[in-house]
Amino acid sequence: MDDHLKTAAEAIDRIALQVVTLEPDNIPAWGDVLNHLDEVIGLFTKAGQKPLTELSKSIKSIAEKVVLDELPSPEEGIRKIDYGVGLLQEVLTDVKNGQPVEGKIAKFLHQSGLPNSGDISGERAEPATDDTGADKQEGINIAEDIELLRSFIAESMEHLGTIELKVLDLEQDPENTEIIDAIFRLFHTIKGVSGFLNLADINRLAHEVETLLDDARDQKLAVDETVTDLILDAVDLLKAMINHIEESLDTGAAEKRDFGLESFLDRIRKIQVVEVEEEAQTETKRVPKGDGTDIGSILAKKGLVSETDLASALEKQKQPRSLDKRIGEILIEEDKVTARDVAGALREQKRLRAAPAAAHKTPPAAGFVKVDTEKLDNIVDMVGELVIAQSMLCQDMSGMAARDKQLYANLSQLGRIISETQRISMSLRMVPIRQTFQKMIRLVRDLSRKSGKQVALEMIGEETEIDRNMVDQIYDPLVHMVRNSVDHGIEKPEVRKAMGKPEKGTVTLKAYHKGGNVIIEVSDDGMGLDKEKIITKALERNLISSGENISDQEIYSLILRPGFSTADRVTDVSGRGVGMDVVNRAIDALRGKLEVHSARGHGTTMLIKLPLTLAIIDGIIVRTGNRNFVIHTASVIEALRPDRSACSRVVNRGEAINIRGTLYPLIRLHELFGFNPLNYNPWDAIVLVLESDGARKCLLVDEIVGKQEVVIKSFDGQLKHIKGITGGAVMADGRIGLILDVAGLFEISEGAS
Repeated sequence: MDDHLKTAAEAIDRIALQVVTLEPDNIPAWGDVLNHLDEVIGLFTKAGQKPLTELSKSIKSIAEKVVLDELPSPEEGIRKIDYGVGLLQEVLTDVKNGQPVEGKIAKFLHQSGLPNSGDISGERAEPATDDTGADKQEGINIAEDIELLRSFIAESMEHLGTIELKVLDLEQDPENTEIIDAIFRLFHTIKGVSGFLNLADINRLAHEVETLLDDARDQKLAVDETVTDLILDAVDLLKAMINHIEESLDTGAAEKRDFGLESFLDRIRKIQVVEVEEEAQTETKRVPKGDGTDIGSILAKKGLVSETDLASALEKQKQPRSLDKRIGEILIEEDKVTARDVAGALREQKRLRAAPAAAHKTPPAAGFVKVDTEKLDNIVDMVGELVIAQSMLCQDMSGMAARDKQLYANLSQLGRIISETQRISMSLRMVPIRQTFQKMIRLVRDLSRKSGKQVALEMIGEETEIDRNMVDQIYDPLVHMVRNSVDHGIEKPEVRKAMGKPEKGTVTLKAYHKGGNVIIEVSDDGMGLDKEKIITKALERNLISSGENISDQEIYSLILRPGFSTADRVTDVSGRGVGMDVVNRAIDALRGKLEVHSARGHGTTMLIKLPLTLAIIDGIIVRTGNRNFVIHTASVIEALRPDRSACSRVVNRGEAINIRGTLYPLIRLHELFGFNPLNYNPWDAIVLVLESDGARKCLLVDEIVGKQEVVIKSFDGQLKHIKGITGGAVMADGRIGLILDVAGLFEISEGAS
């Protein structure tokens, strides 16, 4: 064994010297490198050094890719070969010293992007498992690589979400090889990283799905509904397995769980098409395409081979002994061309076939960098402090700035820079709602199939940004509402046809900003809510009294009560009356509001209004007594000092202010929150007209301090449940101001009146 390793070390040293001066077009030099690598692989095999053999095969595979010009960047390939050869030299020393090398090689392959020999050669390498099928821990120390596992979990869940969307696109265009390739690459990534981490079950599943997709890429398997369902089921199973790993990391207990993997793998294998050995099935790959981009045509065009020799080679290729040979190989064997000629023809072929695609190439996508969310939160907090410090500085130096033009200009420039920094820093916390909306595509697809309905999902305003902390919290309510729209709202195709509607129903998700709120609408063009049925159910449950006069909005709001359902039967999707009350509670927890609008026979719209509680907002600073309050500018309609004659008290309605013939209820902050104001009479103070959800009321304050951009500091613990207050902010003078929730003020004022 020592002799084999010594000879291999000498060969590796020769390769290391050659790689330093290697050029992609120097075919003879590459031939020497490949010969030396073959020698090294043979020596390691004889020595029983499997990890070193596999690493050598990976390096050889990259060298072959460089020679055939199949890498986007040959220089990058040479760099990886150089790294790999350096590692071979290093681990040889470890082997001689009796030290383990498997983990070092595995980590190197993962970190440098070097695939294993089976991956890069296109062969179907079986995933590495031990005899028992249990997850192996060789090569990675879980205790030391928790961060690596968490990174795998996050990236894999992101890849699986993308796969779901791609599979749904594939259903619409099952012959689109670009989509199949994209899905294949994502499964390949999951397989590769899980193999490195020795997550054997995940590796096996990803490998089998990858093999299935490989058949689809080679047109040995037709993509149909069965295939797409199987891929989506595989995604669900992988998610469950990855979530189990995350739970194990959180609890510290790695319990074995049966996911039914073996039976699922059998499902995959049953629909895989076995490769047919008949020449008729491979002929299309070998016969010249006639577009001038096949290797034979390129060689003939360059004058490197005659038409007669080319025709003879094509005939020879059809013979049984040459079925697996490419046209270039046959021409080289017959000494009609050299390997360098074929390599040049391959490069020419790549350029010719890439030219049409390049004409339609889209601009490169913007780059993204993953950043710890805690760092983003710290940036936002510091920018908030910067805003406060800048306001205090401007206030302190206002007198000097009025006399010094240069100082005034500098302060103004500072204000502009900080305002832009505010905007950018706050945008870091905001994410488009697109990803949440897209998750509903799969949901609608599965529900429509299960219920025998035809349903399309339309998404509007996907680019609308929402605070990242709200994204996860709004997902479950949206799922409940979309389920109700499909299960209760959309009719069966035959029913819709009889009503003169299109057989395919539509569920619409729409998001937009309005008045400082994020508005999310979930609507359908189905049967709508049955008002009479809701009233009947409400009477049965004693939620309303017979003869009670209530508005349509109040009737529709009854479906938000716990346990309320108008469904005639319970399905595995909905009908138990445990959905909409959960939705309502979740939205209340976000200090939002849910409205229900419906028209019988035309559909239902659920409207969610969420406040931008985690943002820098434009606020109007008011003072009552010795306390500062902040009101969102979008909620203030006007400010005035009313005449004594405009102030009155309405029976059972409390105080009101007459403004241009309209009576508006008056809210006194000092009464709601229990403190003493400077002015008790509205005609001695200032009245603000506020609006929320179409309703208007007046708010009594002592004075308007000014307008200022403030950073909302959300309350924790018991303070977060105080109605009428949505948070706090530090004012320019360093004092704390409470941010008023106008909708909450309206609600508690009605309860007090």
